[in-house]
Amino acid sequence: MSKRSFFLTLAFAALASLAFTAPSHAGSTLITTDVTFVVTGGGTANDVSVIYSPSIDPIAGLVITKTGGLSGLSISEAGSTVTVNFTAATSTTSTLEWTYTTGTVPTSFSPGLSGVPSGSVGTVSASVTPLGVPEPSSIALLGIGLTGFLAFRRLLKRTSYA
Repeated sequence: MSKRSFFLTLAFAALASLAFTAPSHAGSTLITTDVTFVVTGGGTANDVSVIYSPSIDPIAGLVITKTGGLSGLSISEAGSTVTVNFTAATSTTSTLEWTYTTGTVPTSFSPGLSGVPSGSVGTVSASVTPLGVPEPSSIALLGIGLTGFLAFRRLLKRTSYA
């Protein structure tokens, strides 16, 4: 076995074994939630909540990644509800985006806007996007397949006569 093919085989075997050494990410999915809302009639709002179903508790790595038209942001999670508090938002369109990692991908969600005074109307819309993380078994199969490809290539080199 040449040194080059030995090291390539070793590298692919290491890649396959890495799939089983990081169980903290096994079965995790990164979720991105985009929320857009507007308060009309000169009103303000002071928090927005999204309730996910089925239960996504626990949530890991909850962080606000994008804001528009808001300040004084704080984010909290209780059970399946993510709530973002902020200072008064004017009647312009405001946007939020947050991400978190969970083992359960939400199949439905209901957004809500709080702190809208009477005489004002608040509307809110949200979208949820799961960004898949490869399963450890997929990475292992990739490593095993590439190792087999290299072994087959070496076998062809031995039997070919030119």
